[in-house]
Amino acid sequence: MKRYVLTIILLALALSLGSAPNQVTIHLTTSVPEVLIHGFLKDGDTTQIYASTSESDAFNPNGVQLTYAVKTNTAIPMTVYATVAPFTRSDSGDPGEVGISDIIVKDANGAESNSAFDQLEGNKREYHLASFTPNKGGMAVYAYTLTVIANQDDVENAPSGNYSTTVSIGITTGN
Repeated sequence: MKRYVLTIILLALALSLGSAPNQVTIHLTTSVPEVLIHGFLKDGDTTQIYASTSESDAFNPNGVQLTYAVKTNTAIPMTVYATVAPFTRSDSGDPGEVGISDIIVKDANGAESNSAFDQLEGNKREYHLASFTPNKGGMAVYAYTLTVIANQDDVENAPSGNYSTTVSIGITTGN
């Protein structure tokens, strides 16, 4: 009798082991972080965005052209603006100043617009360059051609010397 009970117990154990699953699963989760990079494209390269650039022919009557780009994977509304001070003479104690007359923005479709600006403290201006909501799925680059034009009357009346200015471009986002 003990043999039969032992055989039944062993048989029950063997059958219960045979019903164990032969596959296991794991549930994985992760997320894609938001990316927002902006800066300048150089020499037709659309993959590398540079945080700064320098141009030497800024008093050209046609202006100086820069390609500004925003690389993002978000769908958040964005406003791009530039803070600009006049060119100042940098190589002499004699003051000289040349203003910016306009910043023209051309989007990837060729639509062109003159930037509206707000007068800031002193001679600084803040130009509204673009407002957009990225609408492409995944990572995308949005490029704009900026033409910065110096005030040609100021250029004609300015004392000779080297002049420089900095155009600071920023982005504000809205939810």
